[in-house]
Amino acid sequence: MRDVLRDRARGCLLGLAAGDALGAPAENLTPAEIRRRWGRLTEIEGGGTDDTEYAIFAASLLALHGHALTPAVVAAAYRSQIIPQVNGPMRGAGFSELGTVEALRRGLEPPLSGLVHSHGWSDGLAMRAAPYGIFCPGDPAEAARLVEQDGLVSASGEGILGGRAVAGAVAAAMTGAEPREVVSAALSVIPADSWTARNVIRARDVLDRAAPLSPAGGDDLDLVEALHEAVVVRHYPWTDVAPEAVALAMAAYLAGDGDVEASVTFAVSLGRDADTIGAIAGALAGAGRGQYGVPERWALRIMPVTGKCLPVVAGLHVFDAADELADDLVDKMAGELAEGL
Repeated sequence: MRDVLRDRARGCLLGLAAGDALGAPAENLTPAEIRRRWGRLTEIEGGGTDDTEYAIFAASLLALHGHALTPAVVAAAYRSQIIPQVNGPMRGAGFSELGTVEALRRGLEPPLSGLVHSHGWSDGLAMRAAPYGIFCPGDPAEAARLVEQDGLVSASGEGILGGRAVAGAVAAAMTGAEPREVVSAALSVIPADSWTARNVIRARDVLDRAAPLSPAGGDDLDLVEALHEAVVVRHYPWTDVAPEAVALAMAAYLAGDGDVEASVTFAVSLGRDADTIGAIAGALAGAGRGQYGVPERWALRIMPVTGKCLPVVAGLHVFDAADELADDLVDKMAGELAEGL
């Protein structure tokens, strides 16, 4: 049991980090510009972004508090571990996290801290939701409940729903469920009439009508355009919109049939918030395929994080976070089993 959970947990966070790093140079670019520069982005050029660092931070909170995690606990962690180390602007942080730091500095508490900055729809929670799914394998509802405790500090509305969808999906992927079941799990933990759910369903419908991905990506232009037409808010100046990023990531995961490389390379080819889209697709595929489902050449490029956005996690590797979550989960299961005997 421990080995299986470790393998899937490592695969999930390694896939997240790989998608983050692969998509980083393509962030905010159009699919056409990505193709002009790289053809198909397949090789990691540099490190990851705040997506990986915040996922590690979320994992550390879960390992410490488990199912007892509350918004007050998360807010206290921001105040004790993040805010004291912020000298000047937070490099690479998203709108929702920047707004949250300012709100907490002003003495506001959740859920108001996630409401007042007007960026609650951001994909900042979705990008760090994977650890909650790792911690709740086979229980999408509990994964969604836990990630919402985190989200109430920095997000609201569709931003929280995006996090719930990703956490629920990862919880299903951790059991080895097929991609269609994983996406169904995501939909099961958010309202059917939400923007996020409608976008995920639209993206899934596009995939149902599409031809399989081409190995080199040269013939996928029609699919990319169809997905953009289905879910992208073209007139909005920013790309970190949770309903958009979550839907595109799940579409990429479905298009790649759960294969890590196929899912992630297609995800980052979609442009927009490419690092987060890649990170979510990588987390889902990695949870399903495990550590060795992530291409070795990518895995070798994933180093301990530098802490450029969150100094508190500097020097940690995604494996540190994955192993701690898996081991805590196994110990908890063993304890519950012993109590029942």
